[in-house]
Amino acid sequence: MSHHALDGIRVVDLTRNLAGPFCTMTLGDLGAEVVKIEQPGAGDDTRQWAPPRWGEESATFLSANRNKRSFAVDLGRPDGIELVRELARRADVLVESFKPGSLDKRGLGWEALRADNDRLVYCSISAYGQEGPKRDSPGYDPILQAYSGIMHLTGWPDGPPARLGVGALDLGAALWATIGIQAALAERERTGVGARVDTSLLEMAGYLLSYHLGGYLGSGVDPGRSGTTAGFIAPYETFPTAEGDLMVAAANDNLFRAFVTGIGLPELADDPRFATNPDRVRNRVALRDRVVVQLAGRTAAQWEEQLVGAVPCTRVRTVAELADDEQLAAIDLLRPLPTPAVPDLQAVGLPFRRDGDRGARWDAPPRLGEHTDEVLAELGLDADRVARLRADGTVA
Repeated sequence: MSHHALDGIRVVDLTRNLAGPFCTMTLGDLGAEVVKIEQPGAGDDTRQWAPPRWGEESATFLSANRNKRSFAVDLGRPDGIELVRELARRADVLVESFKPGSLDKRGLGWEALRADNDRLVYCSISAYGQEGPKRDSPGYDPILQAYSGIMHLTGWPDGPPARLGVGALDLGAALWATIGIQAALAERERTGVGARVDTSLLEMAGYLLSYHLGGYLGSGVDPGRSGTTAGFIAPYETFPTAEGDLMVAAANDNLFRAFVTGIGLPELADDPRFATNPDRVRNRVALRDRVVVQLAGRTAAQWEEQLVGAVPCTRVRTVAELADDEQLAAIDLLRPLPTPAVPDLQAVGLPFRRDGDRGARWDAPPRLGEHTDEVLAELGLDADRVARLRADGTVA
């Protein structure tokens, strides 16, 4: 593309861990210029989240921080706060993930920065939201999975609750923060005025639970753990085979007929116990018992080869297999992003394409404080002041 969606948009990134950094990385992927504020000597917490490492770097940090410049500045010092305020005066967007109210005490809250720059879009990402009795409580993705009921739903009926194996609340909050920011920028084109955007891991959890909450509110039945099944569709689960597990999603009557015909049990399609999806849900155990016996004669890979194209199914695969998957390669989602420290680095690009392109920029994640001098120069600081800021530890 000759131009990108967020060309010319300047972002101040006051986030750490995963939700905020994934949001600001996405803005950078779309063309925005992102300055990541990091504590001298430590940086984003995820720089220390290891193993796994890629070379000597935290693989987690590398996954969430491309297309950014690192400015190492101490927000515990008045001069450091003033440097960030100056960046915010020139910025279009500021994203922060501090505890609610924390930045207000430092003069970096919404009201203070809006007074300096009324075009600023100010986005906050928190655990529980900006109001309410849990406002000040700290929280990470698994804490909110437990708090919201997601963990109660995850796992097997006869087992303990389980954490989702991915940071769904972190990445989901990042996505909705990005959407909110872009909506505010679009509105600013009409009004000339910025806006306050905020989201939280709790809001993301509630959103992911939408149909479960609706089901409870409508029926009064509190949903519980169901393994790989869905309580309202059958068969919609994994089945053991001679080797490996097969996930099947026969979500309507035609797919059910195709499935049982494909595995050599066509008579089940005409069995009144399984005639419709509500029938199959009521008689799930009897249906599963028949299917398990039939699938035991072949491997998951063999059943997948026989059924794919007619029935939504796949053998259960590993992350390692995905990394080498020809379909993943065909859609060009994993791309090289070499750095001096990690010359073989690869990264997952944006999960959409516009005019065939996955993102505007493809710059490697920064070293801590790598761009401090560059940012200070853009702020117009003379050499003497920069030397003083370095000497007292305000920047690094």
